Amino acid sequence: MHYFTLALPDPNWDSCDQQGRCTILVNQPRANAIYNNPRMIYIPACYQIQYFAQNRWADTPTQMLQSLIINSLQHTGYFQAIINTPSTTYYDWVLNTQLLSFQQEFISVPSRFRIAMRAQLIDARSRHVIATQDFVVIQAAAHDDPYGGALAANLAAQKILNEINCFCLRNLD
Repeated sequence: MHYFTLALPDPNWDSCDQQGRCTILVNQPRANAIYNNPRMIYIPACYQIQYFAQNRWADTPTQMLQSLIINSLQHTGYFQAIINTPSTTYYDWVLNTQLLSFQQEFISVPSRFRIAMRAQLIDARSRHVIATQDFVVIQAAAHDDPYGGALAANLAAQKILNEINCFCLRNLD
């Protein structure tokens, strides 16, 4: 069995000197049942879903993405604190996300990895939705196998996290 993970490259620590004043709760992304397990999904043809037999993610995509969302938001310097579980701790904003797609597609050559997410920002005091946006990143794979898919997934994750960061900062200013 081969296991793959999502990871961000080492951030530029110098760009994180600024310390924000607000706090955000980042809930674990919701997902359809097919994405709530560590099996690696691939799409060999339109409307057909299959799983690689000897390859798995190290954790569920939602678990891996939640920690990456938290880390990438931390490095913006915009937030004083980022909370990952609802508690009695006070927070200003809530970021809810939904994983819509997380799969390697063999419909074209080369294969490509698709990540689609929906993000929703909520004002914690008023409980009003501030903004909602869908994001889709499609990244070509270097080679047409699970390892190529994992490499493409990491590149796609970096891009979608950057888009979610921009979405948050744009709507909280």
